[in-house]
Amino acid sequence: MGFADKKIAVIGGGLGGMAFMNSARHAGLKNIHLYEAAPEFTEVGAGVNITRNANRVLDAFGLKDDVLLKSSRDPPSYMEYYHYRTGDFLGQIDEFGDPKSRQIHRAHLLEALRKNVSNELLSTGKRLTTITWDDGKKEYVLSFQDGTSATADIIIGCDGIKSAVRKHLGHEDHPIYSGQMVYRGYVAYEDLSPETAALLRKTANFRGPKKHVLTLPIGNDESNTSRVGIIGFMTEPLEGWTSESWLDKAPIDDFFEHVKDWTGAVQEIIAGLRKGHPDGRILKQTLYVREPTEKWFATESSSASSGIILIGDSVHSTLPHQGQGACMAIESGFALAQVLQQWKTSNLDDALQFFQDLRKPRTDRITKTSAETGKMASCEIPEEKWPEVFNYSVMRERMRWVMEYDLFQDLATKHDALYENTNISLKGPADSTAQEVAV
Repeated sequence: MGFADKKIAVIGGGLGGMAFMNSARHAGLKNIHLYEAAPEFTEVGAGVNITRNANRVLDAFGLKDDVLLKSSRDPPSYMEYYHYRTGDFLGQIDEFGDPKSRQIHRAHLLEALRKNVSNELLSTGKRLTTITWDDGKKEYVLSFQDGTSATADIIIGCDGIKSAVRKHLGHEDHPIYSGQMVYRGYVAYEDLSPETAALLRKTANFRGPKKHVLTLPIGNDESNTSRVGIIGFMTEPLEGWTSESWLDKAPIDDFFEHVKDWTGAVQEIIAGLRKGHPDGRILKQTLYVREPTEKWFATESSSASSGIILIGDSVHSTLPHQGQGACMAIESGFALAQVLQQWKTSNLDDALQFFQDLRKPRTDRITKTSAETGKMASCEIPEEKWPEVFNYSVMRERMRWVMEYDLFQDLATKHDALYENTNISLKGPADSTAQEVAV
């Protein structure tokens, strides 16, 4: 039975919303439409690291070649660590197997996701203002700022940390300052010395006291997208800056003050930022922690197959210290599309409860461990304790459960005792065999 014939409205056309649209297309959901507030589809910010767990899903969409077209390829390690003053090598975390991590500009990832979604299923300039339930017609009415409206049986909120859909469900927002700000920018390889350029062809982390500078080798030379993504995590008082926007900028000099006595490679990064950003400013964002949301959805008592569900940053936002924000949205988008397509009854409340039970333990754990990683990085740890605290074998094990997670297997086996009467025909990667499983 399922919900394949229901009218589904997706709110938000960023990475989470567009990932769901690909998931829905892959699962066979056809009566869907996405509404984006901005006048065009675009992503701001720096690069994003898509790790093995999410690349499994993207490859299942048939997006491997589209992503690799403008992403880094075959990294030699997951991350290498260097001393902030001396530049000495401290250790590394190896990759966790295929598919390996891919570093790509957020706009290029959105472009790859957008490619397989028909224009007829997308609307821009649609900023959601209200959601009302029409009990006579048994449908939701979505009103937009431009005066237009739309109807839907199911609404999926993918509209980020300031989600209008989340607000409609009555969830208040209580962000807690993490203690750190993040600076983001780009450096061209040609603006670096040959030695530093070679070093930054890998994911490098210059670790210092209460701060660190992470570099990502974004893109590749063949597509002329190759450059270094710079992400500086700096401990600062909240009084000087509170903005959480991806768009706000601060002087490069503010970043420089944190690292002015760091190793030569970092000084080259600062010089490269100045050359690549002629206005002398780069992106700066306050990092806030949000407690996990207890309930992700609501359904209508007068219509068993109508409801609203949140995914991505609107419900499980996380700090960037494990690189899992976009990855969690990709995983959740695939899982939700599968559940909506394959559910064998018309009871949406049961289906969405299953989806939440499937995803919430993992997203809650990632939210918690990312915050813990951030606290560790911002602590004043004596340097003689670094080998003990930043033990790279331990750090690899800390990340293993994140990277080696198999969403397809999880969908096939989880909660079978709770939902033994419901069958889902799981559609995994193209080269795997679909399996009928009791969940």
